[in-house]
Amino acid sequence: MAFEKVRIIMKILSWEELKGEYLKLITDKRRRYLLIAVTVPLLFGFAFLLFHLYEGIEAGRAEIAATKKRIAKYRLIVKERGELDARLVSLNQSLGRAEAMLLTGNTSALAAVDIQNTLNEIALGSGVEIKSMQIPASQKQDSEQYISVPVQFTVSVTIRQLKDILYKIEASPKFFLTVERVGISVAGAGGPGQMRADITVSGIMKNVKE
Repeated sequence: MAFEKVRIIMKILSWEELKGEYLKLITDKRRRYLLIAVTVPLLFGFAFLLFHLYEGIEAGRAEIAATKKRIAKYRLIVKERGELDARLVSLNQSLGRAEAMLLTGNTSALAAVDIQNTLNEIALGSGVEIKSMQIPASQKQDSEQYISVPVQFTVSVTIRQLKDILYKIEASPKFFLTVERVGISVAGAGGPGQMRADITVSGIMKNVKE
């Protein structure tokens, strides 16, 4: 009888243990489900955070690249501006040197005196005497910064003397002299082998109000 009681008690204990294990298993499953239920949203949240973090990094890289391009563009502009400033200084210096070679005087008549003096020097250097000299009216326009001042003169020359005079006028470093017109005639030339030449020469002056 005592042995049977022990077996019954063991059976009862075994059932309790089995029940405990079952309950433990159920509890573990619930924990796993709970863990899964908690972990999955966390994983999605973490993935969402990583996605936005990646987007932020890419946006930052794009912004850095755009900033580098803007900086490079600004540097190029500054460099080009420096080059333009240097060219402007050089051009102003060249303009100053060129304007120093212009005719002087506040009027066209006074400026024409410079041309007359230069023509007399050229003619004498070629062994020629100027017979007459006139100052035609210049076509002055207020809108122009520089104007042309013409002077007409007449000489009796040989072909060689004429070529020499024309060359010296064009090669003159003063007043930007230019031969505008040459008229040749044998009438009234004055001697054998000579001809009469009516020459119009112009120089440049700054436009000033008379």
